[in-house]
Amino acid sequence: MISFIGKRLILFIPTLLGVSLIVFLMLQMVPGDPVNSIVSSDATEEERALVAHELGLDKPIYLQFVYWLGHMLQGDMGNSIIKRLPVSDLLLPAVWNTMILALASAAVSFGLGLLIGVYSAYRPKSVIASLFNVSSLAGIGMPNFWVALILIGIFSVSLGWLPSSGMTGVGGGGPLDLLKHLILPTLAASLTTLGVMTRMVRSTISGLLQQDFVFALQAKGAGSGSILRHVLKNGMPTILTVAGLQFGYLIGGSVLVETVFAWPGIGQLIYQAIGQRDFPIVQSGVLVVAITFVLINLIVDALHALLDPRVRHS
Repeated sequence: MISFIGKRLILFIPTLLGVSLIVFLMLQMVPGDPVNSIVSSDATEEERALVAHELGLDKPIYLQFVYWLGHMLQGDMGNSIIKRLPVSDLLLPAVWNTMILALASAAVSFGLGLLIGVYSAYRPKSVIASLFNVSSLAGIGMPNFWVALILIGIFSVSLGWLPSSGMTGVGGGGPLDLLKHLILPTLAASLTTLGVMTRMVRSTISGLLQQDFVFALQAKGAGSGSILRHVLKNGMPTILTVAGLQFGYLIGGSVLVETVFAWPGIGQLIYQAIGQRDFPIVQSGVLVVAITFVLINLIVDALHALLDPRVRHS
């Protein structure tokens, strides 16, 4: 197992390096100059050159990348160009807030996806299963930001039941206040993942129900609960793999949801930094998301290997 994990870690190093390089080069192509976000419109060329020198923007692109990567390897994410604060001080609270939203969305989408998928596999021709199939397709096809706006219009504007933005009310609040602010973003973020999980679980369970071991269990008189346990045990590696990928999507793909609901997560922080040309936040933020995604996949691979020993020898 240690050798298996070690091989995966070695493969992740070029992945993270590639992500860092791609993000850095893409930011270089973004229109606008970060210096313009700091100096006034009537600043002289000397003042602009001084600011560019302080930020290291007067160096060649490859040296800027090497300089930034070297500091990142030492745990130094640099300082925000606009807010003049350490990037780590801005990212850590944002990552925590995003994890709260991602975990809540994962609990909803994975739990309901498993239940609905299993039911649809066992009752594929029922009316309820057909409704679930249509709903899962709709969930996959609808953009989460559009769903977010619809939810705000119904539950916040029309009914006034739930808050439309933020993480807590004015002056802060307790767990119940956080829960009220969490409901709508969770529903919007989990819809696509719920559709994917439902269809994947239904497909996996349906295929396993046609396997010989299921017919053998039925011939021995095994109950439906016992058969379901055996089916889930055999289907769990596939389910875990897709669930891990979807959890990574919930972390990295919730930018628009966080922006619509003004949720103070890493997605909203990166979105604001892009508009302000605050490159240190964008570079470090995307790299943190990539590292998180890689670690999640490593955990999923390890769990997959525990459930299926054949994977460790592949």
